[in-house]
Amino acid sequence: MAEIKTEIPVKTFNFGSTMKKIIPALALLCLFTTTKTSAQFGKLKDALNTGAASLINNKQLKLLQNNPITTNFDDCNKADIMPPSFGADSVKKQLCSIKSQYSAEEGFTLKPGFYTGTFKSFCLQAGTSGPDKGNGYLYAPLVGPKEKIANMLIANWEQHPEIEQRKVQLLLWAIVAKTNFSKLSPDLQLTAAKLLNKNDLSSLGSTMIDYLSGEAMSKLTANLPEPAKTIIEIENKIRGLMYQANASFDQIESLAMLGGIAPADPNFPGGVWGLHPDGYYVKYLPHSYSRTEVVIYVPQKAGTVKYLPVGDVAVPASRGCQRLGQSNLLVCEAE
Repeated sequence: MAEIKTEIPVKTFNFGSTMKKIIPALALLCLFTTTKTSAQFGKLKDALNTGAASLINNKQLKLLQNNPITTNFDDCNKADIMPPSFGADSVKKQLCSIKSQYSAEEGFTLKPGFYTGTFKSFCLQAGTSGPDKGNGYLYAPLVGPKEKIANMLIANWEQHPEIEQRKVQLLLWAIVAKTNFSKLSPDLQLTAAKLLNKNDLSSLGSTMIDYLSGEAMSKLTANLPEPAKTIIEIENKIRGLMYQANASFDQIESLAMLGGIAPADPNFPGGVWGLHPDGYYVKYLPHSYSRTEVVIYVPQKAGTVKYLPVGDVAVPASRGCQRLGQSNLLVCEAE
């Protein structure tokens, strides 16, 4: 591979005007999904409180008001980005061709240059639209009250090739939907026991919410605006299916994934490059929520870097799209 002799300057965009253009529905979703707008989110808490008085206890109400995974676009570095066209004509080394340079502890060892590979990934937000080519994704860390458990599920899956990806996805949706793990099907409980320790399993069985009837949910969400109302209702329906031994993956997936395409933000088009805290640039090109193509650029000044995807989240600029948790599992044609 030819040596990269020059550094292409990073383009910094003005984001202030873009945020003013976000449509009202997406703004409401932002209020519901981020912890950084506490004053506005308090209105949703008040609405829940109004409908919840005789339906659930204070502990359950608090759980309902808080998201287990809070990673969102506010956690992304939106200043240090480069346009999708950057590196378009460069030769990109396939990560599948250098798997010998990978270790589960440190990931891939990458020298300056361009690299690409497709990794298995996971949906971390039920009730949102699937990825599409128009929306740009930036890196953010996995954060939230259940980040440790979610990260452990994805990281430990690497050591259990016998476990289907969809079973890990179901467990992640169960966490996002605040499902009581002690009420999951025996098969899912067995899968969770392989990937999590006893303390984590115990916490997932005692700090979650039961399924609420349709009448109860109607009263509980009567004062909520959209799309917050829809998300709470979808999470409740997912809990209901999770507690049914014969519920299928397809049934739960159809609830978790909304149809249609979320509006794109023109300041963050599909294929936008973002700076990772470790000094390299990364662009995310999702094929679906379960497969994410990753393109990496390591500048000369960064030297040799380590790339370990687990714990990284590809976050869309549109808050109506799915956040994609990355795994270390590389998809190669020969496999």
